[in-house]
Amino acid sequence: MRERKNPHEIVMLIWSLVGETAAYVIALLFRYLILEPLYPNKTREYAFYRMFFIFLLLAYSVIFFLRRNRIKHAWEMDFWEKSSEVIKSQTILLFLELIFVFFISWGRRISRTVVAILFVMGIVFDIFARRQYSRWYVKKYGPGVKHRDIMMVALKAESERLKFCIERYGYLNEWKDIWVIDHVTGMADVADVKKACLKIPENCKMIYVSAAAAEQLTDKENEYLRSTGVPVCIGLKAFGRSLPERAVINEGGSAALFMSNMHNRLPVLGVEYTTAGRTEAASYVLDHVKELKGGYICFSNVHTTVMACDNRDYRDILNSSVFTFPDGNPIASKIAASGYPEAERVAGPDFMEEVFRLSMESGEKHFFYGSTEKTLGCLKEQLKERFPWMNIAGMYSPPFRELTEEEDEAVVKMINDSGADLVWIGLGAPKQEKWMAAHKGRINAVMLGVGAGFDFHAGTVDRAPKLIQGIGLEWLYRLFQNPRRLFKRYLVTNTKFMLYSRFKRK
Repeated sequence: MRERKNPHEIVMLIWSLVGETAAYVIALLFRYLILEPLYPNKTREYAFYRMFFIFLLLAYSVIFFLRRNRIKHAWEMDFWEKSSEVIKSQTILLFLELIFVFFISWGRRISRTVVAILFVMGIVFDIFARRQYSRWYVKKYGPGVKHRDIMMVALKAESERLKFCIERYGYLNEWKDIWVIDHVTGMADVADVKKACLKIPENCKMIYVSAAAAEQLTDKENEYLRSTGVPVCIGLKAFGRSLPERAVINEGGSAALFMSNMHNRLPVLGVEYTTAGRTEAASYVLDHVKELKGGYICFSNVHTTVMACDNRDYRDILNSSVFTFPDGNPIASKIAASGYPEAERVAGPDFMEEVFRLSMESGEKHFFYGSTEKTLGCLKEQLKERFPWMNIAGMYSPPFRELTEEEDEAVVKMINDSGADLVWIGLGAPKQEKWMAAHKGRINAVMLGVGAGFDFHAGTVDRAPKLIQGIGLEWLYRLFQNPRRLFKRYLVTNTKFMLYSRFKRK
């Protein structure tokens, strides 16, 4: 995360310290008032707890300032991002508390119950404090107010799609604590602006000008919009595509766009991983569909990385891809620690959503190969609802057996005849990677192996909440969903990954 300066960091710290203090008081009251009869030892270490409280506040302050440049501001995070960050900070704080107690040799004088309650209540009160701070900050300094109505200025051809995208994807949703668009109160064509006959609804709180519309407005017309007395928000565009929010970074004191990380590769246990982030990767693939056709893209996690480390043929398949993205926090963390701080986990389902959303504007065609007829039916229904301007060229559920040569040729012809630009493969690893490698150059589209992405987007399998994903425990959530199938895999491959990472050079 880039360095970011916030003049109100001290206020945020004060809010958090108040929450930490409240958690500390509740932990002591619960232990020494409610649970006191259950403990044979009635002594109370007042001096120690005063010292411990001072250390707690100092340690939290140090953690806060050390981590402030690595994360977004609290008012920029949604609820799950806040929760994930709080859990990480409180875990570090707990570790420092244990070191402190051990260092002063007072381990027997502190109640373990107090420490446990303090950890849990610290998470609860810290999340609450950050949410309250976010509300205060936005109310006083933020970019808008909650529940604002907006008017949109756009080209007629894009107006309905933009209206849908603004209301579903283009705003900060209810977890963001910043602002929520109730609905678009009106739409104006660029021609209306040029004729100066723009009628602003009475309750309009903002005018949104699409990137395409902004290109057609003259300076005089832009000045007319600014003179209405209503805040004007203008969409950004780069290389013919509207700029996703996550693609914008702050470098050199101004907004910038990452473009070059798609060509950087870093080996992890022999697998060559692309170091780009999810939004950059999705935009790049869509912008270069024609050049990438015939190739394939992989999303490799800890399990498949270990498989590739043990199996040279499978490793060659992953490394022969156009791109192989890290679909696992341990892998993404190793890449980031190797000098690519902008690298992040690029999970197949997340990448799919990013591409689906962006392709509603540019119109690429999608084909889905894999899974069952039932899942594909649910998937089509869900995609039509969530991405109505998405162009679905076709779907096919192959039989659960090896296809004959004639059947395979028919499948290739069916996919190519559909005119698909992107073919999503949901066969599961390593089958889908082997299938894509065998059809490299035969399929006139970009192939992407996304495994369980079909089930997640179809809604047939529940994905872990964002909080669980944020702290890197999505694998544990999936383990609880299917322990019989996944327990051995995670036990063996996760152990191998740790050992290989420790003793192998790459």
